[in-house]
Formats: sequence, structure tokens, C-alpha cells
Amino acid sequence: MSTSSALISQSPLLLPQNKEKTIYDGFITVQEKDFRLRIILPSDHQLKHARLQCSWQLKQLLHGYHHIIKQRLQHCCDLASFMLELKTLLEVALKNRHEMHAAPPPQYYTQLIKEIESLGWDKLAYIDTEFSTIKLKAEDTSGREHLITVKLKSKYPAESPDFTVDFPIPLVISWTQQLHISFRSVIEIHMRQHAVSKVNK
Repeated sequence: MSTSSALISQSPLLLPQNKEKTIYDGFITVQEKDFRLRIILPSDHQLKHARLQCSWQLKQLLHGYHHIIKQRLQHCCDLASFMLELKTLLEVALKNRHEMHAAPPPQYYTQLIKEIESLGWDKLAYIDTEFSTIKLKAEDTSGREHLITVKLKSKYPAESPDFTVDFPIPLVISWTQQLHISFRSVIEIHMRQHAVSKVNK
């Protein structure tokens, strides 16, 4: 199969724009999704000097993979073989993005709502639209309000959230798969650490 035939077979929506076949424009199709792509080759058709122009969706998807693309341009013998490798790379990127944005299991939300209800909705200062970052209110003995930021991970409650406070002392929480600390206990631990820090000053 010639290079042109192989390219048409691999990427039927990517077409040459001039008779020298140094400019290709169109789409690359991966997992039934079309991404706009333009490839500009030098007059000697050397892939290592090629320039790629992508749609913003494709740019976002390939963010972090630029070094691999550059490497493949250096090593692929023709455009057809590069397009095959680019498709493989895009499949990996799409899979990784899907896993990264996969919705947490139902117990994630069940446990989160249970925790907030136990603590009291009045103690909730903020929650983002993805239910992954929440801010809890705590009041010290002087009546000053503290905010505890809780960043939940997709495997919560099996995996420990990240806790940060608006206070120069780090909040140290021991969390294991067997021992889950309630949000109420987190607030109590923070207030104890805060009280100790005041005494030690």
C-alpha cells in the first residue's frame, strides 16, 4: 500500500490542500469523535520539521503529551505512520481524561451528606458544584471564626481527604481505611491544636 493510500485509509478526513502535499487539513477521528487538525510539512516532507495546528479541544486533550508528539515526529518514517501513532496517543489521552472525570461511587455522596447532616448544615460555609471541595466553619473560644477546607478524593471515604486551615499551624489528621475521622472530630482536633498553640505562645 502506498503512503497516500495508507494515509487515506488511516485518516480519510485529513486531505491534502496543495499539489505538493505539504499541507493537510481536516479531522482526525478517535472513538467516534472528530478533532480538527492541520499539518504543515516542509518542502522535503521531513516529519521532524512538521508543524501541527490543532483545535482548542485537541490542544487541551494533548496537553502534557507534547514531548511524545515531538518524539514521534522525529521517528516516524511517513505521515501515515505518524497519524496511526497520534490516534493511539489520543485514545490513551481520552481514556485518562475519562478516568480523571469519572463520577465517584454513590457511597461518596451518601457519606458526605451524612457527615454534613451530623455536623449541622449551619457549619457548612461553602461547597463546590462537583461536591469535591467543602469549607467548614469552626469558632474558637474567643468567638473568632475559622475555615477548614476539605478536598475530597474520588475514593472517599476509603481515601483520606486533604485538610487545610486558614491558620499558620498545619492540621494533622490520622486517617486510615479502617478509621475514618468525622468532620465533627476534624473541627474538634483543629480547635484543640489551635488552643495548644495559643498556650505555647
